[in-house]
Amino acid sequence: MKKHILSLTLGSLLVSTLSAEDDGFYTSVGYQIGEAAQMVTNTKGIQQLSDNYEKLNNLLTRYSTLNTLIKLSADPSAVNAARENLGASAKNLIGDKANSPTYQAVLLAINAAVGFWNVLGYATQCGGNADGQESTSSTTIFNNEPGYRSTSITCSLNGYKPGYYAPMSIENFKKLNEAYQILQTALKNGLPALKENNGTVNVTYTYTCSGKGIITARAKPQV
Repeated sequence: MKKHILSLTLGSLLVSTLSAEDDGFYTSVGYQIGEAAQMVTNTKGIQQLSDNYEKLNNLLTRYSTLNTLIKLSADPSAVNAARENLGASAKNLIGDKANSPTYQAVLLAINAAVGFWNVLGYATQCGGNADGQESTSSTTIFNNEPGYRSTSITCSLNGYKPGYYAPMSIENFKKLNEAYQILQTALKNGLPALKENNGTVNVTYTYTCSGKGIITARAKPQV
């Protein structure tokens, strides 16, 4: 609405100006005002022109950047500096602990794994023997584990074959316990820089076993 009123006002001003004097200064000013009024009513064309100028400016900027890179590629000192920077960055990835994103990612992953087991471990049901064999009354207690209101987890679920949708076998729980103890010890001692791959972690853990072994399969009588 405001734009429409502006066009009428500028048009009437142009008519009154041309009526006062048909040539000279007033005529020139009248044409300029009329052209300005036409530009105001034609905002779409102005926007397109502005967009084209912006695209041209971006194109020139990219060309300038590309031209600079081409010049740098022919400069041995610039190439060597870039290579040294890449080498320093690579060393920081595995040789530094505080400023290495790779080290922080590995540390975060280990903490997440240990934390997950600390929350879930006490609810894990385990029992049975290797190769999917059932057990009758075997019990294995793994110490230094996040048990329910204790520091141990007892595997004593007998009469079931371990596997999917079933208890975890004592054999597999033993492997899981070993990994958990190693990670716990490594975190307590302080995880070294990733380039230090010749260190050792001494882990001591205990577990006790009791009860009977596997259930012997019985042959079905022939009818």
